[in-house]
Amino acid sequence: MLLSFKSHKGVYYITQRENSFSNIYIDVRKKEERFYSDAIVKRLPYVPKTHRYYQEWKLRQKSAKRLIEYITAKNAPLKILDIGCGNGWFSHQLSGIPDSEIFGLDINDMELEQAVRVFSKPNLKFIYADIFSSEALIASKGFDIITVNSCIQYFSDLSKIVDTLTQKLTMNGELHIFDSPFYDASDIDKAKERTKAYYEELGFPKMTEHYFHHRKEDIKEFKILYKPKRKAISRILGKTDSPFMWVKYTNKGNLE
Repeated sequence: MLLSFKSHKGVYYITQRENSFSNIYIDVRKKEERFYSDAIVKRLPYVPKTHRYYQEWKLRQKSAKRLIEYITAKNAPLKILDIGCGNGWFSHQLSGIPDSEIFGLDINDMELEQAVRVFSKPNLKFIYADIFSSEALIASKGFDIITVNSCIQYFSDLSKIVDTLTQKLTMNGELHIFDSPFYDASDIDKAKERTKAYYEELGFPKMTEHYFHHRKEDIKEFKILYKPKRKAISRILGKTDSPFMWVKYTNKGNLE
C-alpha cells in the first residue's frame, strides 16, 4: 500500500515537505557533530573508540539489542514502523529480524535520503510523512510493532502522538518508546531550564520551542520493560546501561 506513493531519491513521500523543524534540527545536529558521514552511519550503533559520542553509542547498543531480541523472540512475521528513524540505523537493525517488513518514517528528508543511500534491503523502506496528516493515517495502518527511538521529546503532545500511533496497531500490536527522557513532575521545571541553557549556549535558542518534557505520570498505562537505576539518570558518561526507560503499550481495543 505504501509503495503506491511516488519516491524521490528512494524515499517514499506520503505528505508534502515541511521543513520548519527539520531545518533547525539538522543545523543543531551538525553543530553537535551528530550529522554523520555515510561510512559512520553504515556502522551504527558501533563507532570507533575515538568517536566523540562513543560512550553514548555503547549505551544505545545495549538498548537496541534488548528491544530487537524481545521482538525476534516473537518468532512471527511482523510489520514494523520505526518513528523518527533519522539516518535509518535502527530501522536497518530491525530489518535483520526474520520475516520482518520495516518502514522507517521521518520528516527529515536529508537524513532519509542518507538512509536510502546507506541501507538497501528488500524488506526495508523509508518514508517521509507527517504522522498526524490524514494522508499518513490512511496510508499506514496495521502495524504489529511501532518503535519510537530517542525522539518522543520532539512531539509536543504526548497523548496525541500515543493515540495516533496506537490507532495504527493491529490487535495486540505493541508501541515501544525507549531512549528518551520522562520526568517526575517535580523535576520538569529544572529540566526545561537545562534545555533552554543548553540550546542557548549552542547558539540555537529556537530549538527550545521544539523540545518537550513529558511526565512519567502520562505513561502510567504503559508497561515498564526496563528501568534504570536512580544513579544512572543524572549522567550518561561512564554508565554501563541506558539512563532512560523502555516502555510498552499493547493495543487491546478494537480497531475501526
